[in-house]
Amino acid sequence: MNNKMPSTVQEVLHHAVARYGKKTAIIDGERTLSFEEVNERSLRLAERLSGLGLQKGDIVAVQLPNSWEFAVTHLALARLGIVMVPVNLMYRQKELSFMFSFAHVKAVVTIDRWRGFNHAEMMESLQQIVPTLDYIIVVGERKGPRQYSFQTLLNDSGLSLADREGENPFPSPDDPMLIMFTSGTESDPKAVVHTYRTFIPAHLHNGQEYGLTADDVMLCLTPMGHMFSLPMILMGLYSGATQVMLSQFSVERVLDAFSQHGVTFCVAAPAHLIDMLKGTDETKEYPSKLRLVLTGGTKIPVWMVKSFRQRFCCDVAAQWGMTEIGAGSFTRPNDAAHLASDTVGRACPTGEICIFDENHQLLPNGKVGEIGFRGQSLFKGYYKNETATRQSMTEDGFFLTGDLGWKDDDGYIHYVSRKKDIINRGGLKVHAAEIEEALLMHPHIRQAAVIGIPDERLGERGCAIVSLKEGTTFSLEEMQQYLLEIGMAKYKLPEYLKISNELPTTASGKVSKGVLRKQYEQLEVK
Repeated sequence: MNNKMPSTVQEVLHHAVARYGKKTAIIDGERTLSFEEVNERSLRLAERLSGLGLQKGDIVAVQLPNSWEFAVTHLALARLGIVMVPVNLMYRQKELSFMFSFAHVKAVVTIDRWRGFNHAEMMESLQQIVPTLDYIIVVGERKGPRQYSFQTLLNDSGLSLADREGENPFPSPDDPMLIMFTSGTESDPKAVVHTYRTFIPAHLHNGQEYGLTADDVMLCLTPMGHMFSLPMILMGLYSGATQVMLSQFSVERVLDAFSQHGVTFCVAAPAHLIDMLKGTDETKEYPSKLRLVLTGGTKIPVWMVKSFRQRFCCDVAAQWGMTEIGAGSFTRPNDAAHLASDTVGRACPTGEICIFDENHQLLPNGKVGEIGFRGQSLFKGYYKNETATRQSMTEDGFFLTGDLGWKDDDGYIHYVSRKKDIINRGGLKVHAAEIEEALLMHPHIRQAAVIGIPDERLGERGCAIVSLKEGTTFSLEEMQQYLLEIGMAKYKLPEYLKISNELPTTASGKVSKGVLRKQYEQLEVK
């Protein structure tokens, strides 16, 4: 790219304050913060954290909902060169004890209670297990006697607010900025290391491709702690857009935000969009200022794209990526409408995508193989796992993603499935994503996943696991008949059906296939 982007958070904030100053940067419920106030609060929190003894190179976990506190914490840590570990709000002691111990987490910023669960209390119990965990900083009113109040730290006037950012040691572009644990949908999670240089400039370029400007109002429905939404904080600050924080998803809350704040740009998982379609009336119009919805994380149903575009009068962009690479490809706002459902777009402006065979040889356009990525946003490696890092790369620097797809002559990537998401039924290959997309079109189904169940004769048979809309039913016979009626080949039909109240999901809204495989590996055939 010709135009040079900032590669530190300090540069992004200085740019934002100089250009947008008193304009509203964040709306969180009744609270609004200007660009100047976001800068000042993040600087103040950085000062307080430094006063506690936290310093460059320390590792701090953050377990917060989408909120102004999350954004300010993210910026404050980055200003100091402290490595942030964002963690899913649904994680409990089992997951966190592994992550905190593995990464030698020194402090955690968490919420006091969330949806009935006492996070502050859990963190206190983790201090007995994780010897490096010295500080617990709590957002909210209820904290333990040995914990620090986030609000008190911000309000404390005992430290100078002088801008010390000309002094050392402040972070350089190649210092580590983030350790992000992968979703672990297929196996135990790995810890991905991003530097300021791999995380910031490429995502700011992506923001320009999305068409973000100071006229935009952004809303992220996926968690800020996930790679899909985390870059949006810096994108919004750099472009001058206003960001609306929504701590919990519901169709009503999203519609209220659309109308109350004039949201123009929304980041959402397909599951969110499907819920919105099934929770609104197809005979009504829902007027809004929405211009673009960015979605991805899993195969995007054709019907969903068409229906959402029609009901909300906006463009829908498809994006493909992962923790290791950020947004690897996406459709642009001026792309033909069908490309958002047929493809996952073209490579991001600072990246390159090629398709490889099983011997890591390049495949021609139109041939299905493993998607490989290299570019500015490529991670530095897996934390404390050089072997996994080395095994994931080709000799010429492409990261092998584990996703299958093909590239057309115009450079658009057609996603097929995960490599491990193919059911081998007697030598016939069945892509689970194709069946899942069809099942999600059924009016009774909320969530759907298809996995392979070991079978002595055929190798594997398909098993569909679904959650249903309230008050509905669904049987194996209904499912098979429905799939046949829409033209599905008989050999692709799942031969088992399991109904679940709720399917386990990752932070980005993807169903956790690894969890389901473990749960149903001993499925009894009846």
